[in-house]
Amino acid sequence: MKRGVVILIGLIALLGIAAVVFFMMSGGEDTPADEDTTVVAPDQPTPTPLIQTEQIVVAVQDLPRGIKIPENGVGIAEWPVNALPEEGNFFYADQLLQGEVVGLYTRTDIPRGAPILVRHVVPDLAEISAVGSDAAAIMNSQPPGTVAIAIPLDISGIGQVAYGIQDGDYVDVILSFLFVDVDPTFQTRMPNNVSLITRLETGELSIGAPSQGRTEASTLSPEGVLIGPSEESQRPRLVTQRTVTNAWVIHVGDFPAGGAFIGATPTSAIEPTTAPGEGEQQQQQQALPATATPFAPYIMTLAVSPQEALVLVWAIDSQIPITLALRQAGDPTEVETVPVSLDYMISTYNVPPPDALEFALEPPITSVRRFDVDALFDFLGASLD
Repeated sequence: MKRGVVILIGLIALLGIAAVVFFMMSGGEDTPADEDTTVVAPDQPTPTPLIQTEQIVVAVQDLPRGIKIPENGVGIAEWPVNALPEEGNFFYADQLLQGEVVGLYTRTDIPRGAPILVRHVVPDLAEISAVGSDAAAIMNSQPPGTVAIAIPLDISGIGQVAYGIQDGDYVDVILSFLFVDVDPTFQTRMPNNVSLITRLETGELSIGAPSQGRTEASTLSPEGVLIGPSEESQRPRLVTQRTVTNAWVIHVGDFPAGGAFIGATPTSAIEPTTAPGEGEQQQQQQALPATATPFAPYIMTLAVSPQEALVLVWAIDSQIPITLALRQAGDPTEVETVPVSLDYMISTYNVPPPDALEFALEPPITSVRRFDVDALFDFLGASLD
């Protein structure tokens, strides 16, 4: 009896061990008989296509216009074939090794990393002049025959729209003329000097001292009287008229050295003063906030027709002040204008001279408000020093 019990216990233990082994082999989960247990391989990465390149010559440092390319200024770089310029417009690596690039002169600025193009270099400095200035290049946008001419500017800013005119604007030129009467023969200002001629008892002619004025008959003297001016000189008569119209502003201020000004920052026309000492400079920095250098251009370059260029030269040589009127952007229309004089102002705006009264203001009004350059800068709180 005892022997049968031992055998039964052994069978139960054997079944338990078999169950544990089966459970471990199946991962602890029952696998359905109809479930697909096929093992799928992980996705393979798509191979990156190879980019075809070519070894070409590039700048390894900034090469300014006119420089002779040094050996350390250029190098070889891999460049995508689909991004290369047209065949024959660049240099291959073997051309650099053969000495065909070093020693050439740059016709234009070449930034670091850019390919050296054939059209960007010349073998001789004389060929660089063929590129010309930026001013001449951008004038191709104007009608054929257009020329450039520089004109002086009113340093106060009044004649140049308070420094508001910029490169690329269009302006009209306004001139003011002062007219005086002159003797057509002498071409001198009127009135002429008059000398009375008398015959002495001896029969000789006597010429009196010259006096300005004109002779007129008068009851005061049977020989008449000499009427002279109350002022030393004749009062000029002012007339203002628009002359050159729709002139294109090439550049405001001086051109930089080399003539390359497109994209450049204008510089002040005011020369910097002598630098203060170290201690004085520190005090100034503590006392005054940092301000931008004032830009006060005194010259401007306009694109005009050859005839208009002569008009401007005549005005400059005649010392006639030039006033510029800024035109609306994109407006090429030309409106006919009428010269403005004192007579025009009186008749157009109904400004008759006032009657002479028996009383007046005190102190007397001898002039209207008017600014010269010094007074204008004082009025604005600025200094010319």
